[in-house]
Amino acid sequence: MNSHDGSYTYSVLRRAIEAIDHADAPLSLDQLAQTLNMSPAHFQRLFSKWVGVSPKRYQQYLTLDQCKALLDQRHSTLETAHQAGLSGSGRLHDLFLRWEAMSPGEFARQGDTVTINFSWMDSPFGEALIMGTNRGLCGIAFTAETGRSEAFNDMAARWPKAHFMENAASLKQWGEAAFGRSGETPLHLIGAPFQIKVWEALLKIPSGYVTT
Repeated sequence: MNSHDGSYTYSVLRRAIEAIDHADAPLSLDQLAQTLNMSPAHFQRLFSKWVGVSPKRYQQYLTLDQCKALLDQRHSTLETAHQAGLSGSGRLHDLFLRWEAMSPGEFARQGDTVTINFSWMDSPFGEALIMGTNRGLCGIAFTAETGRSEAFNDMAARWPKAHFMENAASLKQWGEAAFGRSGETPLHLIGAPFQIKVWEALLKIPSGYVTT
């Protein structure tokens, strides 16, 4: 890519992210593309290539993080939904079930009444701690640098009132799906949306190979 192409791409992404950040509610693909005088298909390809996720997925991550912060501040689920630009508490409920594997109310109560199963499993990146409810995975951590105890304590602190139960059988299928071995699983990766691209790239590396 030459410098002209790089400047053009940077300008498009900067304007797109500014539009998303200043919007009162999530923007549709057509709305974003129209703002940038681009076709929806072209904008989708460009954004997904350089940001690492689609515009819709990027906005979902931002909305989820905003909602979690509002719930931590003891806003009601209805107030949280409206302040985050969602159409109602039903949309908020769906967002949390999809990415956190628990309801917004359960998250606001710090996991109270929620049973979170956990297990240790081998992964392409060393031993992994996986955690999930009966709705899906809610977190993954790697133990190579920190050890099991620190990895577990760090993850458990996100839901301090939850009940944790070691249960490998209930997580085996979702764990394998999370590492690209089979199927699909909903999972909110803690961190910036840009890190999702790194995760997906790691999954494409054949076992036994290294990359830079």
